[in-house]
Amino acid sequence: MTGIRRVLILIGLTLAVVVGSSIPASATFAEIVALPQTSIATGTVAAPTSLSVDDWCITTTTTTKRTVYTDPVTGVQTQTAWSQTSSDAASSTNVNSDTSSTTAGPGAYETTTTRIVEDTELYVSMTWTASGSRGVTGYAVAAHLSNGSAYLMARTAGTSMSGHEDADALWYSPRLSVTTLTSYNWTATSAPTRVLSC
Repeated sequence: MTGIRRVLILIGLTLAVVVGSSIPASATFAEIVALPQTSIATGTVAAPTSLSVDDWCITTTTTTKRTVYTDPVTGVQTQTAWSQTSSDAASSTNVNSDTSSTTAGPGAYETTTTRIVEDTELYVSMTWTASGSRGVTGYAVAAHLSNGSAYLMARTAGTSMSGHEDADALWYSPRLSVTTLTSYNWTATSAPTRVLSC
């Protein structure tokens, strides 16, 4: 009898092992474990410094003379002479003028019209100290106007810029800034310069 019990117990244990191994394993997790903190390193881009601006104005005066002969019989007009001269001079203000005058002569039945046009151009030259940041690809120079708008004046790989614009821009009290450009598209912009003037 004892032998039979032992055989039955052995068979039962064997079945338990076989059946137990065929059941899929499952588990539940109730313990909350804090994960280690991670962070992404941040960096900064240095803006250009020591901006130095030199600005000045030049007024160009263009004089055009045109002489016309009027036939006293037919009234047909024929141009008999034309000339144009230009001169430049430094200016402390923005000059814009366009005037014309007509006088008789120099010959009979001739009139000469003289047109004088004055226009002032603003010239700017600027230098700055390069940014010490990695991956610098160049610099962008922008003009900031008093009406809140801004426009790109130049892009350069160096640390200087020169250009010119009609002096009418002075009505908008322009200031300049320089922005560091990088290969990874991060930027940094300098403080604006003083207001440009003649």
